[in-house]
Amino acid sequence: MSLMSDDLSHTIFEGDPTFTRIGLAGQRKTLDETRVDLTVNNLSRKKHKEELMSILLEEEVPGVENALELFESFLQTFQSYGAEHQVFNQCAEYESKCGEQVTALHKLIQMAPQGHSKLAQAQELEQELRFERDTWRLVASLYQDRLNSEFQDSEMESEEIWSGLDDATSEDDLVRQLYDKNAIIRQAQLVVDWLEQRAADVYHDSHYSQAEFYGDAVTGWENTLHSLISKKRGISTDNAEQNLVTQMDPDAPNRDQSRRLHPLDKEDEMRLLRSVFARLRCGQLDEAQQLCFRAGQPFRAAILEGWKLFHDPNMKSRTDVANTKESPSGNPYRDIWKTMSWKECENVQLSVEERSILALLCGHLKALLPACPSWEDQLWAHLRAMIDHCVEKELRRCVNYKRQLQVLPDEYWNQQLTVESIFSTLAASRDKTLVAQGRDQYRIIQRYLIMDDVDGLLEEMSSWLSKGDSWSVHLRPHMLRLMAHLALFFRRIGRGSSEDLIGSILEAYVLQLVNLGRTDLAAVYVAQLPLPEDQIRLYAQCLVMVEEQQELCEDTERQRLLYLAHQVGLDVNAIAKQVVITLCNQGGNIQHISDASLQVATSAEDERRIRSLSWLLMDPSMRSQLLIQANTLMRGYLLRRQIEAVKLTFKLIPPDTLKILSEIWESRTGLTDLPTEVAAATREYLSIQAYIDALDAFQEWFTRFHHSKPKKTEASVQQQRGGASAQLSFTENLLKEQHLKQHQVEMLRWQAAVDSLTETAIDKLYNVLLFPDGGWMADSVQFEDENTPRQQQQQLLRQSCIPHAALLLCNVLTSTHRHSQCLELANVVASEQQSLYKVCSAEQLGQLTKHLRQAYVKLLDLGESP
Repeated sequence: MSLMSDDLSHTIFEGDPTFTRIGLAGQRKTLDETRVDLTVNNLSRKKHKEELMSILLEEEVPGVENALELFESFLQTFQSYGAEHQVFNQCAEYESKCGEQVTALHKLIQMAPQGHSKLAQAQELEQELRFERDTWRLVASLYQDRLNSEFQDSEMESEEIWSGLDDATSEDDLVRQLYDKNAIIRQAQLVVDWLEQRAADVYHDSHYSQAEFYGDAVTGWENTLHSLISKKRGISTDNAEQNLVTQMDPDAPNRDQSRRLHPLDKEDEMRLLRSVFARLRCGQLDEAQQLCFRAGQPFRAAILEGWKLFHDPNMKSRTDVANTKESPSGNPYRDIWKTMSWKECENVQLSVEERSILALLCGHLKALLPACPSWEDQLWAHLRAMIDHCVEKELRRCVNYKRQLQVLPDEYWNQQLTVESIFSTLAASRDKTLVAQGRDQYRIIQRYLIMDDVDGLLEEMSSWLSKGDSWSVHLRPHMLRLMAHLALFFRRIGRGSSEDLIGSILEAYVLQLVNLGRTDLAAVYVAQLPLPEDQIRLYAQCLVMVEEQQELCEDTERQRLLYLAHQVGLDVNAIAKQVVITLCNQGGNIQHISDASLQVATSAEDERRIRSLSWLLMDPSMRSQLLIQANTLMRGYLLRRQIEAVKLTFKLIPPDTLKILSEIWESRTGLTDLPTEVAAATREYLSIQAYIDALDAFQEWFTRFHHSKPKKTEASVQQQRGGASAQLSFTENLLKEQHLKQHQVEMLRWQAAVDSLTETAIDKLYNVLLFPDGGWMADSVQFEDENTPRQQQQQLLRQSCIPHAALLLCNVLTSTHRHSQCLELANVVASEQQSLYKVCSAEQLGQLTKHLRQAYVKLLDLGESP
C-alpha cells in the first residue's frame, strides 16, 4: 500500500510519532552486529524490568508506599512557600509532586503483566492522584486569574469595553479585549484549556496515537483510487469493490448515496475522524490538521481553518512609511462557513464523528454531545458552546462589518448557557453513568472550584467527614490531604470564611496522619488551627493515639514529639497535661473496695496508665502537673486496693520532685510558700508515701514474725545395743546440744530483727494515724469548692485506710505482747485532736475494740496495771 518514495524523506511526516519511515541512513552496521546489539540491549532491559517488578510486587499494593511520600512532600512544600505571594508556586509544586507519582505508577502498571492481581489498587491510586494533580492545576489557573482581576469590573457593559477601540474591523483584537474585560468568559476559557490539557495527558499516556497507524500514503482513499484505476484498465475486481464512487472529490461519498468508498478506506476514514476529534478534544488543532494532511485529505485541514477569527494587521499599519503589507489571518467569511457547518451538523447522512468535528467548531451543542461520553467531555462541550455563543454575540454587536452577515438559526441563539445551568444540566442527565461520574468527590471539588463557591466547597468536604464512608485505606488519605491543603490555600488567599469548617478538615487530616504512622508531620498542621485550646486538644489526641498504638512508647519518642510541637509554637506543657489526663482517665465512678485488707492485681491497662505519666517528665517545669496527675491516679488505685499499682506510680515520680517544685517557685516569685494547689498536691503525695511506707513496714514485719521464725529441730535418738550403741548415743547428744545452741543464737538474732521491724512498723503506722496539720489525706487549707471529686475520694480513703492502719498497728502490738501500748492506741483514736474515731465505721470500731479488750485482759492476767 505504500506509495511513498525516499524523495519524500523530509516532509511533514518527519518527526511524527504516529508514522514510521525508513529513511536514508549513513553508515550502516552489518546484520549480525545489529542482532548482537539488539539482543544484549533487550536482555539488559528485560533483566532490569524483572528486577524492578520483583521488588515492587513484593509490596502488598505495589506503588502505594512510594505514593505515601506525598505527605512529606506536601508538608515541605507548605513550609517552603509560606509567604502570601508564593501561594501559586505552592500549587504548582503540589501539582508537580502528584504528577511525579502518576508517572511512576503509570510506568509500573505498564511494566507489570496485564491482569496482575496486585495492580488493581495501584490503578485506582494512579487515577486518584491524576485527579488530584488536575485539581491543583485547576486551582492555580482559576484563582490566579480571579485574584488578579479582583480590582477590575467584570460586569462592564460591552459599549464600555469597545469605547477606546480605534479599529473595529479585527475580530481577533475584539475577542482578546472581550477576554480581558469579561471574567466569566475568560475563566470559562481557562476551564476549557484545563479540560483539554487533561485530555491531552490521557491521550498521551494511553498511547491512543497508535490508532493512527492506518497507512503511510499521502493519497486519500487510496484503495478506492486503486479500484477505479484497475477498473479503467480493465483489471477485474472483487465483490468488495463493487458500487464504489466514480469520482474522487471530497463530496463524492455524500453526493450519491448508492455509491460508497472502498471498505478499507471507510475504515481508515472513521479512524481518521476519531483521531482528528481526539486531537481537537485535546486542543491540538494544528496536530489535527497535520493528521489530515498525512492522511491525504487536505480538504479536511482546510475545513478546520474556517472557524478562525479574521485579523488584518495592515489596518493598524497605515502610518508605516515603508508601506509594507502583512498577510491577514483567519477567515473573513467566517459567518458563511459557520452557517454551512451548522447545516452539515444536521445532515444525518454524515457520520457522527464528522458531525461532531463540525459541531465543535460552529457551536452546535446538540450535534457535539453524542461524541462526549464522560463528565469531563460533556462539561467541555457545554463550555465551548457557551463561549462560542458569547463571542459570536459580541462580535455581531461590536464589529463594523462592511457587508450583511449570514443569519444564524434561532436554535443557535437559544443556547443561553451559564456555568450554573451547565452543571444543573449535567446533574439532571438521563445518563446514569454521567450522573455517577458527577457525584465523584474529585469532580464535586472541581465543580465548586469552577463556580467559585468556596464556602459551599468547605461545607461539602466537611460533610464527607461525618458520613463514615468505607473508603479504602490506601485511597482515603490522599483525598484528606487534598482537602486539608485546599482549605489552607483558601484561608491564605482570604476566601475561606468559616474557620470551623477549615478546622474540622484539618483535624481529620491530622488524625489520618497519625493512623498512617506519620505523627511527626502532624504538629505543623495542628498549629494551623486558630484557637490555642483546639491546638492543645488535637495534638494531645494525636499523642494519645501514639501511646495506644505502640505497646511501649519510648521516652525518646515522647520527647521528640513534644519538641516538634514546641518548634511550631504549641503549648507543650498544656498538651502533655491533656495527654496524661486522657490516658489516666479511670472512668466517672471509681469502684471503691471497702475491705482494706484485700489487694487487687495490676492489669496491663493500669501499667499503660502509669507509663503515660512519663509525658510530664520531659520538662522540670511540668513537675507540679506530674504530682497532681500521679496523685489522681494513686487515689483511684488506693480506692480499688491496687497497692502494687500505687507503688509503681510512686516509683515513677523522681525523688527530687518536691525540691524542684520549691526551687522553681522560689526562682519565679521569690516566695517559699507554694501555691495552694501545689501545696495540697505535695501534702497528698506525702500522705500516700506515709501509707505505702507503713504497709511495707508492716508487711516486712509480718513476714519476719510469722514466716521467718527459726524452727526447733529434735534429733531422734536411736537405741542401739553394745559399746557402739553408747558411742552413737553420745554423738547424738552432742549434736543435739549443738543444734540447741544454734537455735538459741538464731532465735536471738530473729528476735532482734523482729524488735527492730516492730519499732519501724509502729513508727510508720503512727505516721499515718498522727499525720500532722489536720490528719492523713486531709488538706491543710480550705478550697472554695469543698465537694470536688478529689475531696470525696480523699474522704473515702480516710474512712478505709486510717482504720486499716489502726488495726494493723493493733495486730503488731498484740502479736509482740505490747499490750500497754495497744491500750495507748485507744487514747489516740479517741483523741479529739486527731478525731480518728470520726472516720471509723461502727464495724471498724467494733473490731478495734475487740483487740483492745483482748489486750486489757492480757494485762490483767499478767498482773500489770492497764
